[in-house]
Amino acid sequence: MKSVNVLSIGIVLFTLSSCNGNNDASQQQVQVAVPAAQEQPVQSAPADTTMSQPQATAQALPEVITTFVKQHFPNASIVGVEPDYDNGGLEYDVYLSDGTQIDFDANHQWDQVESMRGVPAFFIPKAISSYVRGSYQNMVITKVNKEYHGYEIELSNGLDLNFDRSGRFMGMDD
Repeated sequence: MKSVNVLSIGIVLFTLSSCNGNNDASQQQVQVAVPAAQEQPVQSAPADTTMSQPQATAQALPEVITTFVKQHFPNASIVGVEPDYDNGGLEYDVYLSDGTQIDFDANHQWDQVESMRGVPAFFIPKAISSYVRGSYQNMVITKVNKEYHGYEIELSNGLDLNFDRSGRFMGMDD
């Protein structure tokens, strides 16, 4: 029971230190007074400020990614970059001034595009576009995710649709 209390205190302190917005390194570690029954003070983990918003800039991106963004989003600029070590390599989440987010894999290929205004047609295979136009006439594709088996798209009404690599409809997700 004692370790559960210590863990709970640590979680609360970590959450509070992450939310306070203070990036002063001298104040990132907090000591807590522990009830007399416990012998050692508890220290929270240093605040991780990268979780709340993208920290890097466009200069941190490989040239192939910046060229891709300029080519396909000529009216938007890169406002944030979030590097991510995932699946054994460096991936990037790129945030644009028009509200679009593009995720790039370790090979600098896009693997997810999300935009509440609608994902540009370039990213959506023609078979999927045709299916959506025929079955969901008033809906916009707000997210496209390339997956191993094919594509998962999200519509403006919240529906998630799955397609195989050739663009054949496979079903819906909850």
